[in-house]
Amino acid sequence: MEDKIKFRVMWRKEVVADVEASYKDSAVKVKNYTDNWIKRPFGNIENPTINDFDEFLESRCFPKDRVNCDQLLEDLGLKVYDPLSIVEITHGRQFEDYMWIKFDGEDLDYDRDIRLRD
Repeated sequence: MEDKIKFRVMWRKEVVADVEASYKDSAVKVKNYTDNWIKRPFGNIENPTINDFDEFLESRCFPKDRVNCDQLLEDLGLKVYDPLSIVEITHGRQFEDYMWIKFDGEDLDYDRDIRLRD
């Protein structure tokens, strides 16, 4: 696992936060660019913990107790339910909102690569 995990949290084309987390240091840094707590990865939590980080990642995944979880993992090329690995593949996209995650070094465009619906 990488020492530091860095990504941008997006809402459609809008950058809403930058997140950096380290499991080695059990540290999370977040810089929010919006006051709208619904768009923020940790809501109204200003100083998230590594547990908050894990909960955020899991909130961007399908439930681990979902009936077809094993099939979904297989479709993603994964053997175990690991929220970080799932989010790295799916970018945390969900049909319920417009939030998605862009990891450092990725060249993704909302219209071209991410948009699920209008």
